[in-house]
Amino acid sequence: MPTESSLAELETMRSRAARETYSDGILELVVGVLFFIVALASGRPAFYWMYIIAILILGPGLKRLKAHYTYPRIGFVKLPDEQPRRLQRGILTWVLGVFLLVAAVLTVTGHLTDNLAWRRAAPALGGMLFAGGFLYLAQRSRLWRHYLLATASASVGLLMTWPLVAEPYGNLRVWALLMALLSLAMGAYVLRRFVREHPIVEERMPDVG
Repeated sequence: MPTESSLAELETMRSRAARETYSDGILELVVGVLFFIVALASGRPAFYWMYIIAILILGPGLKRLKAHYTYPRIGFVKLPDEQPRRLQRGILTWVLGVFLLVAAVLTVTGHLTDNLAWRRAAPALGGMLFAGGFLYLAQRSRLWRHYLLATASASVGLLMTWPLVAEPYGNLRVWALLMALLSLAMGAYVLRRFVREHPIVEERMPDVG
């Protein structure tokens, strides 16, 4: 039976592996592209096809970038999979909590059934939903930049609920654009430093299919 110290050591190894996996900045670049798509397509039905493209290419694109930049430098570590039911419950709880919080605020202000008010609240909804994803990453990686992205996503989203832009989805686009710029800049900086600090080691190049 595993002892408390062995379990703690195992958790430390998992955290270190996760930190190494996310140390290249590639995930931030991919998320930045997703934010940019949100900024372009929000409230514009003619651009909704971009969401489908994002679903189809961002996942494979992340794997290709990892195979090209990351694995030849630090090797390939398969992180232990999250328990599916636990992960699903966590996502569902967070999403429901965010929607209930926004609904409660709109109820108090007398705008629960106001469609325009819900569109105005879209930046707060998006900001807090993405913040949940960044907090999940931060919990696994223990990297400061994931905490920073979570804080920025929620705080900028809440700020953008103020009617700064007249068009209903305008504030959502501003929030997504700001997050895109932050994510892309952060990812580019981290990737550049990662490539400089980790030269390619041929024997580390894995066969990841």
